[in-house]
Amino acid sequence: MRKKRYLLILLAAVLALLAGCGTQDSISAPLPTPSPVSTPAATPTPTPEPTPEPDPYADVTGYRAENTERYAAYAEQNPDLAAQQVVSYVNIGLDRPFYTEVETIADPDHLLVLCNKYHQLPDGYEPADLVAISSAYCNGGKNLYLRAEAAAAFEQLCAGAAAEGYTILGQSGYRSYSYQEQLYNNYVARDGQAAADTYSARPGFSEHQTGLAMDICNGILSYTDFGQTAEYTWAKEHLAEYGFVLHYLPGTEQITGYMTEEWHIRYVGVETAQEIDRLGITLDEYCASYLN
Repeated sequence: MRKKRYLLILLAAVLALLAGCGTQDSISAPLPTPSPVSTPAATPTPTPEPTPEPDPYADVTGYRAENTERYAAYAEQNPDLAAQQVVSYVNIGLDRPFYTEVETIADPDHLLVLCNKYHQLPDGYEPADLVAISSAYCNGGKNLYLRAEAAAAFEQLCAGAAAEGYTILGQSGYRSYSYQEQLYNNYVARDGQAAADTYSARPGFSEHQTGLAMDICNGILSYTDFGQTAEYTWAKEHLAEYGFVLHYLPGTEQITGYMTEEWHIRYVGVETAQEIDRLGITLDEYCASYLN
């Protein structure tokens, strides 16, 4: 009986064991939920900045970036001018009235000093190296003076002209501030300021005060008639060889501010005089665009 019970228990155990080894429904672990793939936000396409218009004057001789707007305004007002003229004229100051925004010349002893209606000499200026011109080269034996280098060149000019049968004499050289003041005031009293300003410099603005300018004549006609003489024809061809230029050329009144003066010559040195002559421009234009 005990044995039979043992067998039943053993059988039950075996059956239980067989039942545990059977196929079971597998409990699958949940699969990981994939992270959502984030799509990067679209970067907005930047709006390209407009390409600035090229500056039509940037390659012109004498160009100054600070004058860009003035060049454009002046060109609009004067559409017939070439780009080089626009740059030169604005650099001179011709986009504003004469005798406005005047600057005092920092180095009045510079050989290429430009004394005009926008640039005045310092108060009381007088060149330290003035020398007398030989009386043989002064009309009527006047006492005339120029700065030393200009004086030597002027005497060479007169001698060179004489060697070819022409007579060139000095009429008016260095003038002090007070003398120019006297002349100018007399002209204003006679003709009025507007007219006087077309042919006479205000005191402090005269190129004669630099000691580098000379009015010339042939000793026969008045100096104001020098343009009608054979000496004038000779001078136009040879002045540069001696370092002089005609400053107030015919047709340049709007640039220099003065009427034509065929008798007024200015010393600048041989190399510069020849370059100005080659370019066919005024001293004002040269200083504004070609002088560093």
